[in-house]
Parts: sequence; structure tokens; C-alpha cells
Amino acid sequence: MGALNGVNGDVYDIVSMLDTRKGGYILAIILAFLYPILRFTLDRCVFGPIGRASFFPKEKKSDDPPTAALESRLYKYKESFWKASVYTVLVILGIYVSFNESFFTDTRYFWLGCTEFPPCNYEVSRGLRLLYALELGYYLQAVPSLIFWEVRRKDFWENMAHHIATLGLITYSYHVNFVKVGAMVFLCHDINDIFMEGAKMARYAEHRWLPTALFVVFMLSWFTSRIYYFPAYVIRSVYYEPINLVAKIYNINPHPHWEIFLGLLCFLFSLHIYWSYLILKIAYRQLFGDGQAEDVREEDD
Repeated sequence: MGALNGVNGDVYDIVSMLDTRKGGYILAIILAFLYPILRFTLDRCVFGPIGRASFFPKEKKSDDPPTAALESRLYKYKESFWKASVYTVLVILGIYVSFNESFFTDTRYFWLGCTEFPPCNYEVSRGLRLLYALELGYYLQAVPSLIFWEVRRKDFWENMAHHIATLGLITYSYHVNFVKVGAMVFLCHDINDIFMEGAKMARYAEHRWLPTALFVVFMLSWFTSRIYYFPAYVIRSVYYEPINLVAKIYNINPHPHWEIFLGLLCFLFSLHIYWSYLILKIAYRQLFGDGQAEDVREEDD
């Protein structure tokens, strides 16, 4: 019983960290160290065995070691499996903590209730703070992972810029308590990454029709969430509503935080435009090429 009480106390201490911004940052740093350990464990115990069961029985007909090309595909498969798993958890949590909130359907509630600034002084649930800690911890480890762990692709520097901009956006929005709008930014970004990584996994496993099906779903989700919803609702709200719903009513000076936050969001959207070009290029190859939805970002082997 004493041991159980000790465990409950430790859990309570961790959860209570979410009651302050400082505690949220500390938890995010802890998670940044735990993510690679979790990934390494899943690589060995889950992703690797599933990938080998999918690849080797079809291609390995003798006792010869697997080819370098096959090992490369397996490595990429495990990378996509990891990302798809993380994004799935983040999306489920994001929907769970946001679905019953007013801001989920009305962008005005990103700001209403903020009578002092910065930071915005409205109440934020532990669920939203946990989501922020998980996202910040993930992107803290994503930068070194991109350099030392993941496959180097043609858009390496664009990805690096994206990760750094995302880190800045998460850290800054958490500091000024823009977590409600931040939660929707997470959702509209993470949800289509699940389908993208799933399509890549299916392609690495050389499934006949699943890569194309998942790629079509990914395209639809990408252009719906990142090219339509993100600018039309999130960026529009940040551009217009803080000035008209908070600054004027409560005589709050939103500068320079308003410009900084808006600038980071617009920079992120400019990267979306670039990646949309690559997505359309893949779609063109799928329709008029060899029928394989290849990732045009990858270097030729």
C-alpha cells in the first residue's frame, strides 16, 4: 500500500507541474529525453519485427543476408511508423481536450476571456498544457533526430526551418498563453501527417494499392487543413480578432507579440505552399507517370 501511495504521489507531482508555465517547460524537457528512448525501444520491439515480417518473407528466398536496399527500406519504414504513432497519439489527445471547448468551433474564443496581456490571463485546462508539453518535447528532440537519426532528404533545410519555426511558435505561444489557438494549429498540422507517414509505410512495404489510397486521403486532408483551414481560420483569427476583441475592449497593447505570433504563422504557411508544390508533383507522377507515389524529397540511391 505504501508503494502504491508513493506511485500515486509521483503521478500527482508530474500532473501538478502542468499548473504553471515553468512546470510545463520542465516536463517538455523531460519528455524530449524520453522520446528517443521510447523510439529506440519501439524500433527494437515493435517497428522492426513488424517491418521484417512484412518485407523479408516476400524477398528473402535463401539464407543470404538482406540487401542494402531492403535494409534501407526497413529503416525508412521504422522512421515513418514512429512518426505515424506519435502523431496519432497527439491528434487523439488534441481532439479529446479541445472537442468540448468553445474555441473548437468558434475562433473568437481563442481570445475571449483574456483581459490582461501578456500573457493572456484566461484559464487553461491541464489537458491543453499536457498537449503543449508533449508537442514541445517532441520538437525539441526532432531537431537532433533530423540531423543524426533520420534519412537525409532533399528538403532537409526546409524541414530544419520548419522544426525551428515550430519550436519558436510552440515556446512563444505557450509563454504568452495562446494555447487555445495553438491547440488548433497542432490539430490541423498533425492529422494529415498520420496519412502521409502511413502512405510512406505502405510504399516501403510495396503494397499494391494502399499507398495510392492513403496518398489520396493525405492530399485531401493536407489541402483541407493546411491550405484552407490554417489560413482561413487560424491566421485570419490571429490577424483580426485579438485587435478587435481584446485590445480595443480592454485597452490592451498587443504589440509586439501580435506581430511576432502572426509572423511565425505566416512563415509556417509559406513552407506549406512549398510542400504543396511537391505534393502536386507526386500526384502528377501518379497520374501520368509509372503509377508509383514516390517521395520526391528523397535522394536517389
